Amino acid sequence: MFSRDEIIGTLSLAGSVALFSTVEIASKIIGPRVDPIVLTFIRFFVTGLFLILISLPMLRLRPEPFSLRDYGVFLMNGLIGITLALSLFHTAILVLDKAASAAVIFCINPVFVVILARYINQEPWSNRKWIAVFLGLAGVFCFAYESGGFALHSLQGLSLMVLAAFLFALSTCISRRVVGRYGAPILMGFSSLAGSMLLLPLAATRIEPTGLAHIIGAAAPILYVTLMGTSLAYFLYYYGLLNTSAQRGGMVFFLKPVLASLLAVWILGETINLYMLGGIALILSALFLELLLEMRLRNLSSA
Repeated sequence: MFSRDEIIGTLSLAGSVALFSTVEIASKIIGPRVDPIVLTFIRFFVTGLFLILISLPMLRLRPEPFSLRDYGVFLMNGLIGITLALSLFHTAILVLDKAASAAVIFCINPVFVVILARYINQEPWSNRKWIAVFLGLAGVFCFAYESGGFALHSLQGLSLMVLAAFLFALSTCISRRVVGRYGAPILMGFSSLAGSMLLLPLAATRIEPTGLAHIIGAAAPILYVTLMGTSLAYFLYYYGLLNTSAQRGGMVFFLKPVLASLLAVWILGETINLYMLGGIALILSALFLELLLEMRLRNLSSA
C-alpha cells in the first residue's frame, strides 16, 4: 500500500510533468511577438524569486551564509542551464515547425547526461548506455522530417534544440554534484535568478519601442508559461521528489513527449507523421534504458 504522502507526491510529479508539457505549446502561441531571450528572462527571473521565497525557511536554518564559492556555483549553473540552454530552447521552438517536435527533442537531455556523468559524476559507462545514446540520437534525427520530408530549417531548429538539451544535461550533472549542499529549490532558485540576470543586458536590447505592446498583447500565455509552466511546475516537481523517489521522478517524465505531442495536436491542430512517431518511439526507448540503468546503479549502491 502506498502512504498518503506517497500518493500526493506521485500526483504532484504527474502534475508537474503535465505543466512542463505545455511550455512548448504556450511558447508557440506567443510566437515571434516576444523575443525568445526576453521570454527566457521573464520566465526564470520570476521563477527564481518564487523558489527563493518558498526556500526562506530552509535558508534561515543554514548554519552559515553563502560564500563566494557558493555564489560562483549558482552563477555557473545559471549561465549554462538558463542563460545558454533555455534561451536556445526558446529560440529553437520558433525555428521548428511544430511544438511537438520541440518537446520531444528536448527530452533527449537525459541521454546526454549518460555521456557527461562519466566525467562529472564518475558514473561508469556500459554497452547499454551507448545503445541508449544511439537510440536517442537516431530518434532526434527523425525530426528533421517533421514536415513530411527533409527540411533544412527543421535541421537548424533540431541542431539548436539538441545543443540546448546538451547544455541542460551539463547543468543537470553539475547540479547532481552540489544539490546535496543546498537542496533542490535553493539551488534552482538562485541559479534561475543568476541565469536570468545574466540575460538582462541582452534582453533589454531586444525590446524595441513596439516590443512592450507585443509583450502586453501576449501577456496571458507569458503569465501561463512563467507562473504555471515554470514556477508551479518546479514546485510540484520538487515536492513530489521529496515524498517519493528519484526513480519515480524519472519515470513520470516518460509522459512528457507523449503528452506534449497530444496537446500539440489538440490545441494547435498539429499533425504527427510517421517520422515523428518513429522518433518518439526511439527517444522513449532511450529514456527507458537510461532509467533502468540509473535504477540498477542505485540498487547496487544501496545493497
